[in-house]
Amino acid sequence: MKKTLFLFLTLMNLIWIAPVYGQMYRSAAGLRGGTGATVSYKHFLGRSVAFEGILGSFDYDYFGASILFEKHTDANLGRLQWYWGVGPYLTFSRAFTAFGAQGAVGAEYSFEALPIDISLDWTPRLRISGAPSKLFTRSVGVGIRYIIDYY
Repeated sequence: MKKTLFLFLTLMNLIWIAPVYGQMYRSAAGLRGGTGATVSYKHFLGRSVAFEGILGSFDYDYFGASILFEKHTDANLGRLQWYWGVGPYLTFSRAFTAFGAQGAVGAEYSFEALPIDISLDWTPRLRISGAPSKLFTRSVGVGIRYIIDYY
């Protein structure tokens, strides 16, 4: 019971002590699920340009990392934004190491009353080296992030 109460109070504290929610966020960290599971950290350099670092399992059997340069555009639907991005990725498996280029096209929504951001995206990957049988891969993912810092 004490653990449950502690967890509940900690969650409420994180939600209610965050800064003003009506603003765009500067940085957020969270999870992305799809073809594999990853940890994501996004940091905006301005109102429409961000870098996103992704670390975790890709295509279920590889561990890897990628860095995306993303351009965000207002969708004129409340706090919804469209985005696209490109960047390098590196994956490791027991059999080989692969390097390539990754893209991202998606939509992201940040809630006004909660420090939470959700996203849905499509991420194609083009392998430049390693795993010749899988030159092109892609995944669809859903992400949820906790907003750490606001403008």
